Amino acid sequence: MNRLLTSIIMYFAVMTAMAQTADIEVSYRYSHPVQTMRSAEPDVTNQYILLTDGSRSKFYSPKTEYIDSIESTPEGFEKFNTFKRICYEKKQSDQIPRVDGSFYVTKSKSNYRMLTYDIASATKFRWEEQLPNIKWNVTDSTMNLLGYECFMATADYHGRKWTAWFAPEIPVSDGPWKLCGLPGIILQAECDGGQYRFVADGIQQVRNPEYKIYGNENWDPIKREEFWRLRRECLDNPSRNRGTGGNTIVYKGINYTKYLPKNIVDYIETDY
Repeated sequence: MNRLLTSIIMYFAVMTAMAQTADIEVSYRYSHPVQTMRSAEPDVTNQYILLTDGSRSKFYSPKTEYIDSIESTPEGFEKFNTFKRICYEKKQSDQIPRVDGSFYVTKSKSNYRMLTYDIASATKFRWEEQLPNIKWNVTDSTMNLLGYECFMATADYHGRKWTAWFAPEIPVSDGPWKLCGLPGIILQAECDGGQYRFVADGIQQVRNPEYKIYGNENWDPIKREEFWRLRRECLDNPSRNRGTGGNTIVYKGINYTKYLPKNIVDYIETDY
């Protein structure tokens, strides 16, 4: 525990100077069940990036952002569709860039707000929340990640219990997805049961970072709870989510139709 207290004191001593002078980029592997809830295991992995300077941040998929940047103007949208059509005609569909994850999260300490952008029922939505004040329980358990000594902390957030590992040597109070509020960058986080997990696999300083969301005016406003209810309702309505119709899933010897129930697997936020 003495090492932890020393690290936290050092964190507060240098946090302001570093946060104002450096932008850092942390890459994460985000593992989770398929979004149509056909699996109870984290069988999908996306590559995400946290871009942060300590006072603002953006968590995003670089592959998805690349496509969104192209489609953010009418001209780009038309050119991309033309490119895809040509690829299909030439039987070269593997040349078409693919999205890798659906959501963005931006945080701002200047106004204590957090914005989430995500897709449900083939529609782009965005919603705003207050920057979370997560009640972390910090322990003296340690683990080495990317060469940094990390301490363990646990907390309940949006219906799940999370275990996070943060590095006080990197004095930025931020982390993947919506997780933040620890005296150091969060390099790994996992919910109880392991269905959702973020693991950092690289970190570097960056110059001229881009924090904007391309085409953010094209995302429809919605309330957080309404978004997750809509996404879950899509599983009940094959006309909204055609891929769920007519499938039987066997889980621990029991047959389920179309998707697994909420008590077996649910979305990353369960308090909706």
